[in-house]
Amino acid sequence: MGKRIVYFNGHITTLDPTCPRAEAVAVEDGRIVAVGDNEQILLDFGRADAVRVDLCGGYALPGLVDSHIHLSGVGQQLGMVDLGAVRSVEEMLAVLRERAGRLEPGEWLIGMGWDENRLGRMPSLEELDRAVPDHPLFLSRVCFHTFLVNSRAYRAAGIREDEPDPERGSFGRDEHGALNGLVYENASRLFVEAQPKPGYRTKKETMRRAMRLALASGLTGVHTEDLRYIGSVDELIRICRELREEGVLLRTHHLIYHPHLHELDELGWRAGQGDEWFRIGAMKMFADGSIGGRTALLSRAYADDPGNTGMGIHDPEELLYLTGLAADRLMPVAVHAIGDEAADRVITAMEAHPFDPDKGVNLRHRLIHAQIMRPDLIERLARLPVAVDIQPRFVASDFPWVLERIDPELARCAYAWKTLLAAGIRCAGGSDAPIEPLHPLLGIHAAITRRRLDDPDDHPGHHPHETLNRLEAVQLFTSGSAYAAGEEHERGTLSVGKRADLTVYDRDIFAVEIDELLEARTLFTVVNGETAYRVDE
Repeated sequence: MGKRIVYFNGHITTLDPTCPRAEAVAVEDGRIVAVGDNEQILLDFGRADAVRVDLCGGYALPGLVDSHIHLSGVGQQLGMVDLGAVRSVEEMLAVLRERAGRLEPGEWLIGMGWDENRLGRMPSLEELDRAVPDHPLFLSRVCFHTFLVNSRAYRAAGIREDEPDPERGSFGRDEHGALNGLVYENASRLFVEAQPKPGYRTKKETMRRAMRLALASGLTGVHTEDLRYIGSVDELIRICRELREEGVLLRTHHLIYHPHLHELDELGWRAGQGDEWFRIGAMKMFADGSIGGRTALLSRAYADDPGNTGMGIHDPEELLYLTGLAADRLMPVAVHAIGDEAADRVITAMEAHPFDPDKGVNLRHRLIHAQIMRPDLIERLARLPVAVDIQPRFVASDFPWVLERIDPELARCAYAWKTLLAAGIRCAGGSDAPIEPLHPLLGIHAAITRRRLDDPDDHPGHHPHETLNRLEAVQLFTSGSAYAAGEEHERGTLSVGKRADLTVYDRDIFAVEIDELLEARTLFTVVNGETAYRVDE
């Protein structure tokens, strides 16, 4: 018998219909061995050799897992200029001037989170140059598909006025054809490559900060994609292993960005391999960009940009080829597809290379975002063993401006979470942090209310027929994320035999007034039976 821990004195919602409520959970070697009332569990399992942990009357539920996050981006955000709260161009320029005054000569000024819908307009290149004349500037839009740079950044990246657009990207230009400070999609790589590269220690600390924030938010695990920052699979494995050994107890399920597929071959790793802390998942690709940057690939032109249907990152033949490369390695794909035309292309590739978990790798294809889904696409998707990663917070961020940007016919198919579930499609909930805030209760709140935080309490929600109930919203982050990772038999409910992952808040998120949900405080985060976060520590 291994290490035994008893968590007691809690209000536990198990999400297991055979025993929906409990007060205590007994754990051995990271797995649940009993669930029940305090007296019986302590009598049967609370002997002298057991560790007893008082949940202090907290409200526990199965460990919440974010199905789509970028841990490295969250960690970077903590050290960057965060423009997410800025509400005007003038305020944005003032923030940039202040930060520039604290930099070393010639140092890059990196920021993120701007949104022209909140700013009221786009800043001009001249305004950026006046605010930050002596430092290269690189600012990611909230979607991370559109960027703003200044003239110093153009020079640092070697971009001339007559620079041709790179494949699958473009440089914004004004009506005279001059560069205007905007950069789209893959054109951003030239600016990223011009920036100083972080060392191993910096990368590790970036991941550590993000993991600790996730645990403090009540997350017991995440599905993350970080190779575009970390740079190599070998370093990613090493960082996660070392952080685990140093006591950072967060489960990580990793999507592998497709250019790194050969590294898995060289290291001898395959999809599904790993342990209870670190696991290799699907191969990650992008099929399009974002609605905010007008680069999401649509079947109809943007309502506010006639003639523009967005940007495909891979053409249909490339998507088929890359999906086939993954299939040859018994590896599913996880593809970013926001527009309906992008989703159409991705579903076609998945139909050509269906991934069958019965072949020995308990994973499945994943469609990420799926923000514009025509009825015919949902019908096709329902016939496949596919998980859909949705981000409920996008509703709170994108409405109502998104309705002015896309064709009214497509708008009726936007952010159709309830319709997906009703079609029998398994959905998992994620934040896409740092694009949206990491805290899972913000996503759960958005799934239930479908409104912005500053909307009045009696707001019916945007497309209210797509509203989820509380159970459905919580299941996105429990059983839904478990299914997406092929771990439905390991996690998602607090049941005997499953891994002992618990999220414990100071109030019952199933019973409080909906906006009080956002006031909940994390008391404990329990991962694999170990206390990974405790509010008083």
